[in-house]
Amino acid sequence: MLNIIKFILLLNLLSGLLYAADQRPNLLVLLSDDQRADTLGCYKPDRPLPTPNFDQLAADGIRFTNGFVTTPICAVSRASILTGRYSSGSGMTRFRSVLEGDVLENSYNMVLQGAGYFTGVLGKYGVRASKETIARYDFFDGSQDQGPMFRDYKGKKLHDSEWLTQRTSDFLDSVPDGEPFCLQVNYKAPHASSCPAPEDDELLDDYTFERHPLDNPEAAALVPDFVRGSFLDVCYRKAFNRDGDHNPFARQYYEKIASMEHSVGHIRAMLEERGLADNTVIIFLSDHGDHFGDKHLYGKWSPYEPSLHIPFIVYDPRPGAAKGIVSDKIVLNIDVAPTLLDLAGVEIPEVMDGVSLRPLLTSHSSLASGDWRDHFFFEHYHSGAKGKYISRNEGIRTLDAKYLRWIDPPEPIEEVYDLSKDPDELNNLVNNPEQEARVAELRQRFDDWRAAHPANYTADPYGRWATFNAPEINWALFEKKHPKEYEKIAKQVKRLGVTWEQALDDWDLRMKISKAVGYYY
Repeated sequence: MLNIIKFILLLNLLSGLLYAADQRPNLLVLLSDDQRADTLGCYKPDRPLPTPNFDQLAADGIRFTNGFVTTPICAVSRASILTGRYSSGSGMTRFRSVLEGDVLENSYNMVLQGAGYFTGVLGKYGVRASKETIARYDFFDGSQDQGPMFRDYKGKKLHDSEWLTQRTSDFLDSVPDGEPFCLQVNYKAPHASSCPAPEDDELLDDYTFERHPLDNPEAAALVPDFVRGSFLDVCYRKAFNRDGDHNPFARQYYEKIASMEHSVGHIRAMLEERGLADNTVIIFLSDHGDHFGDKHLYGKWSPYEPSLHIPFIVYDPRPGAAKGIVSDKIVLNIDVAPTLLDLAGVEIPEVMDGVSLRPLLTSHSSLASGDWRDHFFFEHYHSGAKGKYISRNEGIRTLDAKYLRWIDPPEPIEEVYDLSKDPDELNNLVNNPEQEARVAELRQRFDDWRAAHPANYTADPYGRWATFNAPEINWALFEKKHPKEYEKIAKQVKRLGVTWEQALDDWDLRMKISKAVGYYY
């Protein structure tokens, strides 16, 4: 009798396993744009506007306190999310990088589609793709760049966040019966080019924001001079702190999050109403963080913590998944793709640099600290040219330290911080004799990784998104592609009495000419 009972129990167990395998989860990725982690109540309760829907999502699942991106710029980070790869591995290093070839085939959407998933993308796709590529998605309604903030929808003008809600409903209507789906919803909020929904505009008109403790000249002086002249500085002066008042910008930043917050709540309710909530895994993150006046910086693009750090929440409603957990494990944007594939029971391509978060998502997870990553690498190669440049940088971030390198100057500028004692990155240890061994160890770890993963960035001084500090320039071709800028540079070359070779090879002279003409070549 005992053997029969064991046999029946075994059959029931096998039946349950087979049922679970057949019930592949639906997958929903919600992606914000330029969002700091501390803008959500679940990360920092004292917020000017409540974020109950985000807070509930975090309470239902896992909130990661150490979420980061490997490249803090919209287009490149979005490519890393899609591909699970560092930008130096995928070649998606800049604005208008094109998702194609093997990089496309090994992106999570294409792999899931090949495994029988109904795939969709809504909103700001962020990377360039051909019409043929877009047609391969089962449901695609988005823009390859920022796109409009208000869209026509069945005779109405809808704000981006509301439009995304409605299009999510349309997507769900399109999913064939019995077929699992994977949808990525890309919000524009709270990117500087976006705006609050009409019902959220003016919510904070009477609210006064205290300045960031590091929004002062003393902290700004700690940033390398050439970085202080970059686009981070321009955005601080002309957008964030325009006319010396940061409040108008800060108010709208949070009002835009409110608009996105409503959408997230409506989408979760929509899943409940359709009977999909119990089998839909939701991942929420941002494409990068944001400086908020600290060190007189605004925007992303930097290797500092506000730029790399993001909100990162995962909710798996199924039995056995972790609920109501706060984790300090390091998780990355490149982990999204392998996690989705792992949850779907699909083989993860070897080219992916990220790792599946599935071991962290189970309620019985017993991972010790040594069983998970204790560091990651970051890189930023898109440099910009027109107006102001974006300073290229790279480095390594461990649990308690950071080594970063600004790579544009002839002699790259290094910074090292002990994050356990100096989370604001104020005390550069590079020239501290007591920290010499630690600095050398971090530098070597990064150099070893870079040697094994060569940067495949290619400088292009001629295109629309021309890059700053190209090592070689064909001036005849440059004149053809950028005649106005060439004429301005030529005037400076003549005025200064220097050769074109000096204007290219002498760093100080090159910066002087670039500043004079307002174009960084």
